[in-house]
Amino acid sequence: MEDAFISLLYGLGYTVLRRCDIKSGLDVIAKFYGEPINPTTAYPCKLIKPSFAPNGVTGFSLKRGDIASKDISELIEKVQKARESEDDLLKSLESKVIATNFFKGESEIDEISGKGVNCWDGRRLIFYSAKAKVVQELGSRGPTNEIAVEGFNNTSYLIETETSKRLSNVLLANMAVFVDDHLKELLISSDHIEKILRFVYEKSLKRIVESTQLETQALLEIHVLGIANEKLVRDAYNRYAIENASDPKIFFSAEPVIFQYGAAPWATLLTKRMRGI
Repeated sequence: MEDAFISLLYGLGYTVLRRCDIKSGLDVIAKFYGEPINPTTAYPCKLIKPSFAPNGVTGFSLKRGDIASKDISELIEKVQKARESEDDLLKSLESKVIATNFFKGESEIDEISGKGVNCWDGRRLIFYSAKAKVVQELGSRGPTNEIAVEGFNNTSYLIETETSKRLSNVLLANMAVFVDDHLKELLISSDHIEKILRFVYEKSLKRIVESTQLETQALLEIHVLGIANEKLVRDAYNRYAIENASDPKIFFSAEPVIFQYGAAPWATLLTKRMRGI
């Protein structure tokens, strides 16, 4: 699990400062850097810190099985003692994350957060792994940037542009939206997707067309940590693509690909991805 988790951290833009630290007993010590470390990512990628990740140098505790209150207490104690040591790295520890392969309820995650520990449970690990995979794929095709969606909590999108292999005068804008929010009451619906599409257009697509004067085809994936109403999302997407897209040089793909991890995370593996990405 440790090797796989470190690979995930690298894919998310972390740098691992120490692993299996004997002095503190922490499994991994890492800090967000913003550039993925991956041998297949040939182009530069600029990422933002995952929404449910704490700031600064972070101590990670990895649990293959379920976690109990004593595991949280032990992690808190380890980090407190580490801060009091003479080791410069350990003294710089700011935050704590406990990762478990088990799926935890939203209230459990919030309760753990209330103790100053972020819990990355099985669902979020799958979600972050999907993001790392998209970063890897896009970064192998062209420069990739992650941009936070303003006015929409815990939401960002990755974007990579390239010339179409079939039409030299057409650009492909491969995009993947990530809604990293475990709020139980949050249901991603038409209002959300319309707001996201408007922001993506103004922030990225419009500027691409203005700078290149080329027709641009936008291909979109949507990853939701919780639950989405797929019908309403698709209807809103199609309505925006047909009626509200104000730039005649921008064409949206026929359908967005939607991955939701709240009800059946395993089902995301059965969803066919876009050919553009």
